[in-house]
Amino acid sequence: MQPPVPENEAERISTLRGLAVLDTPPETDFDDIVRIASEICGAPISLVTLVDTQRQWFKAKIGLDGPTETPREVAFCAHAIMGRDLMVVPDATEDARFADNPYVQAEDGIRFYAGAPLLTSEGAALGTLCVVDHAPHRLNLDQMRALRALAKQVTELLELRHLVVASVLDGQPESRSVDLTYLTEARIRELRPIADARNIAITLGVTDAASVQADPGRLSRALDYVVFSALKVAPAGGRVAVRVLGAPAPTVEISHAGGSIAPEWQADLDGTREADELVPRAVAEILRAHGSTVVRTNAPLGSPDVRFELRFPPH
Repeated sequence: MQPPVPENEAERISTLRGLAVLDTPPETDFDDIVRIASEICGAPISLVTLVDTQRQWFKAKIGLDGPTETPREVAFCAHAIMGRDLMVVPDATEDARFADNPYVQAEDGIRFYAGAPLLTSEGAALGTLCVVDHAPHRLNLDQMRALRALAKQVTELLELRHLVVASVLDGQPESRSVDLTYLTEARIRELRPIADARNIAITLGVTDAASVQADPGRLSRALDYVVFSALKVAPAGGRVAVRVLGAPAPTVEISHAGGSIAPEWQADLDGTREADELVPRAVAEILRAHGSTVVRTNAPLGSPDVRFELRFPPH
């Protein structure tokens, strides 16, 4: 069955092309997300797909060898972008939309598919984060919540890399007084389904009020990325502890047991080395524009945790 076309197709394609992401090389952050999605959902294949006019192109993939794109007319994701929530196909052989699809009829073909649309703030569905299996499959509620949350992370990554591509990070951001606790708490709320699905405890502690001068949209994206980076490396069954302090300066402290290698954004921000990839470079530039510094601090004696602080200028 030919997939339908969204009513906002022209706007959707314009937005997608404007991101300048099609046919770009693999990037670590997107690869990390398909790895986590596959792990959480117990599915051997996971993809970040972007649906172009005549094709779906894979920005990231795991468990699938060969092509980096397929025709749109046979793409499950071309159907998934018609909705605003997960599209789940437990057994494609029993679904009239896909039963005669060549990727279903092939030997060891697709049986299960679940795709979460990648929605921009304007409502355009650019593609999906999807998981695929060669056997019929179902997701539980925790897995579905996590897949939705991971799809939001993909959209955030696309927006972050576009800030660098479009050269819009030059100069000081437009800022106003922002509650740092509110921003951090909102990011943790978005990430909690991913933590829950991986059996990772993510906690937030607040010592006192902390306000910063910030562009809330950009700083929120940067904080989201920083916390998610800690969550990605934390072992299953581990924890990520976040604390917001107001004195002597507004600070976000993060502690996790995910190894001691500094991520790219942190190395870039502290001046050790410039980030090679666009997303961590964008995060470092946003934090730098907000006057933030990153400081590695000591974890409690005997603790396996890595601890660091993001410090902002006093407001």
